[in-house]
Amino acid sequence: MRKKLVIALLVFSISVLSFAYTSDRMDFGNVDFGGATVTIVGWYNPLGQFQEGGRFAGRLEEAKELFNIGDIQLVEAPWGAELQEVMMSRLMAGDSEYDLWMLPHEFFVAMRSMGTLRPVNDILKDSYYDNLPTQHRVMADVMGLGGNKYTFSVFNGVLDGIVFMMFNKDLLEREGLPDPYELYLNDEWNWDTLTDIAVRATRDTNNDGEIDQFGLAEINVSAFIFANNGDYAREVDGKVVYSANMPETVEAVRKVRELRHELQVQGGTWRREVFYEGNAAFATMAGYEIDNLMQSMDDSFGYLPIPKGPHADDYVYASAIAVMVLPVNSAKPKELIALDNFLWRVDEFLENEEEAFIRRAQDAISYQVIQESVEKWRKVHLYAQILGPDWDGIWGEAFQAVMNGEKTAAAALAEIAPVAQSLLDDALNQ
Repeated sequence: MRKKLVIALLVFSISVLSFAYTSDRMDFGNVDFGGATVTIVGWYNPLGQFQEGGRFAGRLEEAKELFNIGDIQLVEAPWGAELQEVMMSRLMAGDSEYDLWMLPHEFFVAMRSMGTLRPVNDILKDSYYDNLPTQHRVMADVMGLGGNKYTFSVFNGVLDGIVFMMFNKDLLEREGLPDPYELYLNDEWNWDTLTDIAVRATRDTNNDGEIDQFGLAEINVSAFIFANNGDYAREVDGKVVYSANMPETVEAVRKVRELRHELQVQGGTWRREVFYEGNAAFATMAGYEIDNLMQSMDDSFGYLPIPKGPHADDYVYASAIAVMVLPVNSAKPKELIALDNFLWRVDEFLENEEEAFIRRAQDAISYQVIQESVEKWRKVHLYAQILGPDWDGIWGEAFQAVMNGEKTAAAALAEIAPVAQSLLDDALNQ
């Protein structure tokens, strides 16, 4: 009898230990989903790498066996309002208890303020974040308010969303214009040097009376604002305060108008076709677009940070990002984070990122810039959904009034302050 009891206890111990899990960030102890189905909601399928033919094929099956998961499934919806609606619908229906949400930054603030996201401070201590790459520690801080943290994953990084200033090497060399790389290395890459080159590059190349070569394709407005240490809103004593009327932001908007309308050095449409076709010296583009540029552009190109504005002492890297979060009704938050850690690992993320650095680098300097960008990234436009984009909403109306010459930047951005603050207060429940 005693022998049978010992065997039974041993079997029980093994069964319990079989669910114990320590990741590269934390000891989670016993992890058991009790056969539940886990659903990942996102705008693309991040599980392909774990499925047949993928780089880490078989990992989903390992996770299901290790953590006693019935199934791991995907609910996919397009990036944007539809994705947010799917998440909210699942929450309202009570279907999100075992969900992991891939949440774009543009919806994060509103969903956090509606109480739909679960903070993870009670589960994850500082030591957890100490084991994350710098960019993910910054993500956790940026996507927090009042000290709370909501994100925990390395499923996604910032590189794809970081905005760079691309330049056409062939065009600049042909026109005898300064090399932006030299300006960067000499700490002279700023709004003045960009403007000088853009003006000199803009001309009628075939003498038909029409400008057909431009200094700039479409300008990323938020990147210019951040590059001057400006912002749309800032957290002050735990409250988000409208700040687009600050001198740094006003100056950035004024600079965009100067380039677009006064100097008329910007050409083409928001698609930036003039740069792809070799007819623009510069273009602002996100990291993910570099791969396409390599395949579709005949001219050689390089890229740098957005040049420094007068109020900036260093380059400011801004990015669109997405984070993994938990819905507020999460039934097993610790276990879901453990599953995330099992699927997406720090060393593999860093290895994949290094491969992206090498693949996208055009030369030694652009490689250096890529590395610097992910280490120094700090800014994301969190409040675009509340204030509106450049063409709509309270911000868009003010911005277009400046672009159309109806108001000065200082006047337009100051006038909307009361309404903008009210929108922030209502959306954030302040």
